[in-house]
Amino acid sequence: MITVLCLLLGKLLFLLVVGYELLQRLRDRLNALARRSYDLWRGDAARELHERRVLADCRSQLTKTPQHLVLVISPNDGYVDALLLKRIFAFALDVGVKHVSVYDKRTKGSGFVELAELCRSANEGSSRCHKWPPSPKKPESDSRNGQNTNGYANGASSSLFPQQLQLYQIGDSDGHALIADVCRELYEERKTPLVENLLRQKREALTEQISGMLTKRLGFVAPEPELGIVFARQTCTFGLLPWHVRFTEFHTHPSGRYFDVETFASILCKYSRCEQRWGK
Repeated sequence: MITVLCLLLGKLLFLLVVGYELLQRLRDRLNALARRSYDLWRGDAARELHERRVLADCRSQLTKTPQHLVLVISPNDGYVDALLLKRIFAFALDVGVKHVSVYDKRTKGSGFVELAELCRSANEGSSRCHKWPPSPKKPESDSRNGQNTNGYANGASSSLFPQQLQLYQIGDSDGHALIADVCRELYEERKTPLVENLLRQKREALTEQISGMLTKRLGFVAPEPELGIVFARQTCTFGLLPWHVRFTEFHTHPSGRYFDVETFASILCKYSRCEQRWGK
């Protein structure tokens, strides 16, 4: 009797959890539909003016701005598309972010966004590095809201802000598989003078050698991202460049929930307030 009762309670608890998850997803979808409808109703001009005001207020509150932002999109996400990425790129450029990486785990048949179709390549023959917008943004004549310079991009003059973003497309083969390939090469060359000399030196020398080999295979040089936005139901990096995200502050945005300028500004403010400790 007790066993049957426990099974019934377990099934009931499972149904309650599933029901709560479905209601939460329904709420997110209805909220996204309502806010998207409002954006369409007020028009592009009014929306862009509102976005500039929100970002100006956000800049005035930031004590630090990430130099490199990474966007992680889960394989099951059906919300992030090319239009949303363009808006995020515009937000990032407006607050002074210089580098944005996109790690899209979806396949081309399930929503994968190819950056090469959105903007031109930064280098001849490169399909990994891009510029956004394709044409340099004209500098504004008026000054942005003054704020304390933090060493990245927060200044009082708009001329200090980049006119184009440096974009990077990160693929599945750029994570653990890349590290395994480098380790395999070092093992095969373990009898060479170079590797033997590295093994006799301090660990930092071997670390620098591995980092250089990883960067060469990656195809581009970019600073380590300070901030990451994960579009998923749970926080997961999905194998994103493990040697590059040692100090990255990740924020998860549930798939299906509306993402607008207020969301972006809120994430930046949270990152600005977080305390990052270095060393012991």
